[in-house]
Amino acid sequence: MTDLLQLGAAFLGVLLIAYAPGYLVVRAAAGSRGLALALAPALGACIAGVGAIAAQGVGLRWSLPVLIVLSAAVIALAGGLARLGLALPSTVLDAPWSALGRRAQLAWSGILAGALLLAVGPIAARAGRADAVLERYDTLFHLTALAYIRETGQASSLTLNAVASPARSPASYPAAFHDLVALIPGIDIPILLNGATLALAVVPWALGAALLARVALPRTPWAPPACAAIAIVIPASPLDLWIHLSPIPNLVGFAFLGGALAGAAALWESCTGTVPPADGSSPVEAEAAPSRAATAPARTAQIRTVPVRTAPIRTAVAATGMIAAAGAGLTLLQPNVGVTALLAVAVLTAVTGLPHWRTRPLLAIVPLLALAPIAALVLTPLGARVTGFTGGLRVPWYTALGEVGLGLWTVWPMALGVCLAVLWWPGLVRAARTPRIRWIAALWGVLVVLYLDAAVDSPLNLSVLYFRGQDRIAVPLALVSALLVIPGLQAWARRLRLVGEDAEPLSAATRAVLVLTAVAVALSSVPPRLDNAALNLDAEYAGRGRFLQADEVARFTEVADQLDPDATILASPYSGASHMYALLGLRAYVPVAGAVLTAPDRAAIDAVPEAGSSPAACRALRDRGIDYVYQESILYQRDTTFSPIGWGGDDLGPVVFETSHSRLIRVECDPGA
Repeated sequence: MTDLLQLGAAFLGVLLIAYAPGYLVVRAAAGSRGLALALAPALGACIAGVGAIAAQGVGLRWSLPVLIVLSAAVIALAGGLARLGLALPSTVLDAPWSALGRRAQLAWSGILAGALLLAVGPIAARAGRADAVLERYDTLFHLTALAYIRETGQASSLTLNAVASPARSPASYPAAFHDLVALIPGIDIPILLNGATLALAVVPWALGAALLARVALPRTPWAPPACAAIAIVIPASPLDLWIHLSPIPNLVGFAFLGGALAGAAALWESCTGTVPPADGSSPVEAEAAPSRAATAPARTAQIRTVPVRTAPIRTAVAATGMIAAAGAGLTLLQPNVGVTALLAVAVLTAVTGLPHWRTRPLLAIVPLLALAPIAALVLTPLGARVTGFTGGLRVPWYTALGEVGLGLWTVWPMALGVCLAVLWWPGLVRAARTPRIRWIAALWGVLVVLYLDAAVDSPLNLSVLYFRGQDRIAVPLALVSALLVIPGLQAWARRLRLVGEDAEPLSAATRAVLVLTAVAVALSSVPPRLDNAALNLDAEYAGRGRFLQADEVARFTEVADQLDPDATILASPYSGASHMYALLGLRAYVPVAGAVLTAPDRAAIDAVPEAGSSPAACRALRDRGIDYVYQESILYQRDTTFSPIGWGGDDLGPVVFETSHSRLIRVECDPGA
C-alpha cells in the first residue's frame, strides 16, 4: 500500500470508528440524524475510552472486535431504554437542512473546498510526504503510545502513561484519542497518526461549527456553511494547534466540542423551553402563534417552535444521560476539554434560565451542577497534576489585550484574524442584544477572561486547568468567534443597507469587489501558514531543534533487521533514537521526553563513560537491560541529565553504525563476577 493510500485509509477509518458507534447510539435512543451527527464523536470517544479501561480490567487486548461488541451493547441498551420511555426529544436539529437554492449550495460547496485547500494546503506542502514526523516532543509521545498499544493491547486511561517510564510503570493519561486511532491495523504509525489527526482536527471541527450555527441561528439558512468555512480558516483552529504545538488529544477534543455543545444546547432548548425562539418572540408567544414558521419565506427552514412546558421527566433523564456521556468522552480525550464543555453548559443554562428562575427555581441548580466538577478539580487533589503546573508563555497585559481585540491569538497570528475580528466584534454586540444567542456572547466573554489570565500568568490562576496555556484556550475561543462572525455579517449588512426595507441592491461591480477582497484576505494567510508550518515540519529550520536526521533514520533502517528485537537502546530522548520504537519497533530505554527517571535509571546514564573499563559501571547498564548506547551530537534540545550518554564509549563495544553526528554502540563490557 502506498503512503498516500495508507493516509487515506487512516483518514476514513478513524472517521468511521469515531462517528459510527455514537451516531447509532443516538439514533437508537430516538434522536434525529442532526442530533446524532452532533453528539457522535464525543460519544464515540466515551465508548472507546471507557471500553479500553473495561477491556484491560478483564484482561482483554484492546482491538476492533472488542469495540464493535461494546458498541453493539451500548446501542442495544439505548434502544431498550428508549422503548421504556427514556427516549430523546425532537430538537431544532430535526428540521431539514436544505433551505438554500441550488446555485447557493454549489457556491457554498466551492467556498468550503477553498477553505479546506487554504488550511490544509500549506501544511501538506511543508510536510511533503504522508509519513512526515512533526518535530515536537508531544508528537513523540503520541507515536510511542500508538506503538505501545499495538504491542501490548493495553490502552486504558488508567495506565497509558506507562509509555513515559523506562520500566513501563502504569500511570494515568487520557487515552480516548489513542483508543480510537490504535484500532486501525496495517498502517505505518507515523502515517496513521498524521491521517487520524488530520481527519479528527478538520471534519468534526467544521461539522460541529455548522451544527452549532444551526442551533443558534435556525432561521439563517446560510449560517451553517458560513460558520463551517470560517471555522476552517480561522487562526487557532485545531489544525493550526496541531502543527504549532502538537497536543493532539487536546485539539481533537476541542474539534469535537462544537458538535457536543450544539447537541447540548438543542436538548436543553427542547427539554426546558427556556431558549427564546429564533424570531425573537417569547416561548409563550411562539406556542400561541405556530403559523409564524408557516408564513416564513420558502427559502427559510421550517423550524418547530419550542413550547414553554418542560419535557417529561424520562425524556429529560435521557437527554441528561446523553449529554453526560458526551462530556465523559471529551474528558477522556483531555480533561480541560471536559472543563470547557462544563463551562459552556453552565453559561448556556444560566443565561437562558435566568429569566425563569423565579417561577422555576430548580433551573438555577443546573449551572451549579455543571460547575461543581470544576470546583472539585481546582480545590481537591483530583487536579493536582495540572494545578501544580508552572510555566507557559507570558506576555505583557497590553499585548494580551491586543491579541484578543485584534484576533492575533498566540496560535498563528495573521492579518486574516484582524479582518475576522472586524466582523465578530459587531456580532458580539448583536449577540448580546439578541435573547436567543446571548449565551454565545457570554461564553465568549468567559473564554476571553481565561485567555487573558493565561497570557499574563495572572495570580488568580483561573486558567490553571489549561496548563495556563493561552494557545489551548484560543481554540474554543476561535470556535465561538467564528460563530459570532455570522451575526456580525448580519449587522454589517444592515448597517450598509444591504438588507431591510430600505435595502439597496448591490451592483455587479460592487459584488465583484467584495468577492475579490474576501479572496485576497484569505490568500494573505498563505505566507504565514507556510512559515508557521515550516517551524516544525521542515527538515532543518534555523534556531529550531530537530529529533530526526535523515541519515540516522536511513542507518537505523539498514540495521534494524540485524538488531535483537527485544534489545533496548540507551539514548537521549531528544535524539532520533527515541522515535525508533514507533518507526522500526526498536525500544528506547528512555522512551519520551519528560520521562520519569528513577535512581537506577540515572545511575545507568551516568555509567556510560566508565562502563567499558569499570565492572561496576557495566553492571549499572546490564542491570537495566541496556544492550546498545546511541550517542548523538545533534539534539532537539539539550538536557544535562542525558549528557553522560554522549561521553566516552570508545571501549564500550563495537560500533554498529556511525554517521557524521552519531553512532550506535553494542554494549559488550565486562560486568565482573
